[in-house]
Amino acid sequence: MTEDDIEVMQKIFNPGSVAVIGATASSDRIGYNLLDSLIYGGYKGKIYPVHPKLKEILGLPVYPSILDIPERVDLALIALNQRDTVDVLEHCGKLGIKGAVIVAGGFRETGDEGRALEKRLVEITKKYGLKVVGPNTLGIMNLEAGLNATFYPVSLKKGNVSLISQSGGIGFSIIQKCSDEGVGLNKFVGVGNRTVLEISDCLEFLAGDSGTKVIGVFLEGVENARRLVQVAGKVAHRKPVVIYKVGQSNEINEATLTHTGSMAGPYKLFRDIFNQYGVLLAGSVPELVASCKALSLCRLPAGGGLGLFTYTAGPTIVALDRLAGRKISIPGLAPGTVRRIKAILGENLPVVLKNPIDTGGLGTRPGTYGLLVDAALADHNFDLLVTFCCPHKNWPNPTRELIAAHQKSHKPVLTCYISTVKGVEEDREALQQAGIPLYCSPDEAAWGAAALIHYSRRGGALHGNA
Repeated sequence: MTEDDIEVMQKIFNPGSVAVIGATASSDRIGYNLLDSLIYGGYKGKIYPVHPKLKEILGLPVYPSILDIPERVDLALIALNQRDTVDVLEHCGKLGIKGAVIVAGGFRETGDEGRALEKRLVEITKKYGLKVVGPNTLGIMNLEAGLNATFYPVSLKKGNVSLISQSGGIGFSIIQKCSDEGVGLNKFVGVGNRTVLEISDCLEFLAGDSGTKVIGVFLEGVENARRLVQVAGKVAHRKPVVIYKVGQSNEINEATLTHTGSMAGPYKLFRDIFNQYGVLLAGSVPELVASCKALSLCRLPAGGGLGLFTYTAGPTIVALDRLAGRKISIPGLAPGTVRRIKAILGENLPVVLKNPIDTGGLGTRPGTYGLLVDAALADHNFDLLVTFCCPHKNWPNPTRELIAAHQKSHKPVLTCYISTVKGVEEDREALQQAGIPLYCSPDEAAWGAAALIHYSRRGGALHGNA
């Protein structure tokens, strides 16, 4: 992207004023909910609802048309049908508006008539230098600016993970999973049909965005796959990129073609090329979020030696199974670590000391748990540590002990409390504020560790960023 393009993108995500064209007073309509999202999200700029007949919506004065707004707006949210959308976009261009979000579908994904409309839309954007998100999109967010320009009024935690999604529904699924996991979001962009702004453009913009530390992407398919993987690989040298690519079955191509007008393409080819460029691929929404969570909270490990500590063996077995085939080192214990553990638990142990470290019932007390975590973190074979426990009504969770051990060590720590999300909310808040991701399943803990190790291999700028 050129510097001018980046400047327009900055205006789109940090607008001083927003026009909602097609705003209505009916809460079941998209235009109403775009307006409601701006207000509910805490947007502080000027908001101009546009409707030909209404005088007021949600306490805001309404303008008959965009031509009646007394100042040039930075961002137009267009909630009209596809034909009226194209006509209004022409008005936006004539007024000097450079950024627009087009919610309507009915373009190339619907056939020849839709393709003709989309062609006209492209001609207008080129004529006036417009940048358009969509069409056929959920919208965009920038939590730093209090901007929720989607038609879902939600309250979200602010953080350093930004998301790009080709699907509104899956994009919202990722957003909700991030919320469940206590992952703070920075920006979201639903690219929809990618008529003007491609996924690659959004990646380039977020690569230079100071509020974004980690980028998560949901990808159906693209026409210019070469550019996408090259850009993703380049961006991944600066900050982690995690991509969930759908399309492992032959039936996917037809479904994606009628959804966002794209072809999913051969999954294996995408996987192999992304691996070649060093971009991390996830296989599901939970894996995408688990990976982004670890990368957003932890510093990268110095190497790939993974240690695991538990007093219940099953979760570590599942975690190891999830890590199989990823070329992750599970080193043995250093002799000094064995001596240190025996000094804590006694010489005649009813367990075999190895990695994963499984102490059975001897490790359930928080004080003992903390000492054992200290011992594991001191092992020179381990570059990061994943710990496991099962919260119990009568046994305190080792949250304070984990935080204390982490503060004494330079190594990243991830933990898994086998529980419901609601059951460990207070612990999660404390742990994640201290830089320790908390997961509720061993699968997710393993995915988080794998993401850290993947990007530790990239080295260089990423380590300076972590």
